[in-house]
Amino acid sequence: MTNYPSTSAITQAELDKLLRQLQQLRSSITTAREKIAPLETNLAAAYNEFQAVVGTLRRQSMRLQAEIASHRSQIQRFTQDEDDTQQQDVATDNFLYKEEQTTEFSLKDPEAIDKDILLEHIFRLLDPDVNAEDAELLANLQGLYSDATASLADLLEELPWGVVWITRNSQENLTQQYKRLKIWEGALNRQLQNLKQATEQLYKDPRYGLWQQQQKSPEHWHNFLSQCIEQQQDQNYELQAELDKLKEEWGRITSTNRS
Repeated sequence: MTNYPSTSAITQAELDKLLRQLQQLRSSITTAREKIAPLETNLAAAYNEFQAVVGTLRRQSMRLQAEIASHRSQIQRFTQDEDDTQQQDVATDNFLYKEEQTTEFSLKDPEAIDKDILLEHIFRLLDPDVNAEDAELLANLQGLYSDATASLADLLEELPWGVVWITRNSQENLTQQYKRLKIWEGALNRQLQNLKQATEQLYKDPRYGLWQQQQKSPEHWHNFLSQCIEQQQDQNYELQAELDKLKEEWGRITSTNRS
């Protein structure tokens, strides 16, 4: 377990150590983003190419499955009571109500105060009226600050390493600076973990398998797509046959009901 120094007895050496840790965190986040960005691009490209070849057949499959589900539902209404459906509606209403409550609660930004403190700190150190770079940086950060979905770490990532990171503003003492930087460290640590999890999720993404097939060779990729077309066509034939049977059964039910 890591033992942090008591904030009542912070030394400059401890502060300097924390600053080095923050600089390393920023570097790790940059590396993680550099890793995830091309992977996302590659997966999207492989999926788009796959969809261009097989997409029409896949959409046909989804349409057939939807029609099959619709006909099954119609048939079941003639063979069972509707109590289950009503109970399901009640459960769905309860779920939606809870979901709405959760959404409303989630609109509150737990980092709002920390983002305010960051912006105030920046304003105390930079001079946008004199320095054009400071003005541009502040404009970018204020735009991000106005985005309710932007986290404290998102703002910190846009902040170049330099005076804002290492300088204590006129309203702070050493201990207050240390506490503020510890909050920043926590935000950056969470950001890094989120990026690592996002990378892991990409490796589990169904598109990752497509990209692996694409990387083997152009010939292998061509053969793989041809095989996918053949398999999808076979599946669609089976779905169409199932739909035709359900339509026949529905026709018998409706004709019997009329008579």
